[in-house]
Amino acid sequence: MTAVSTICSVAFLPMNLLIYASLAYDSKGDVVKELDWRALFISLTIVIFSITSGLLCSARVKSPVFNIYANRLGNMAGISLILVSTLLSSGSGNNEAGIIQVWHQSSIFYLGVAAPCVMGLITANLITTHVFKLAKKPERV
Repeated sequence: MTAVSTICSVAFLPMNLLIYASLAYDSKGDVVKELDWRALFISLTIVIFSITSGLLCSARVKSPVFNIYANRLGNMAGISLILVSTLLSSGSGNNEAGIIQVWHQSSIFYLGVAAPCVMGLITANLITTHVFKLAKKPERV
């Protein structure tokens, strides 16, 4: 699933970026023109390479110890990404380009951003519990 969603992200991430950039920023046309598409696709390439190399390592290295350390490293990388993203996006007000800062939105904005994630988790757990009859919680999640 991770590999398929990553491959789909090559098309859907730029599409979402176009949609959200035109809806969220004051200068609609200018923001889309100013996007660094090269950097975006470099980031996508790094993500696809990382997931591919992780899948290959998992398939070739048959060591539970390696799996434990790789899992810990992945968790630390994910937490670090969340912390860095939070710290870098915590500016105040609008900046000189007229871009609205993330942490100065109304509560409905945060609810709208969180709703698809929360609804996806609830729906997935309900389907795996009641339709597929998976009993163990890790299987359902």
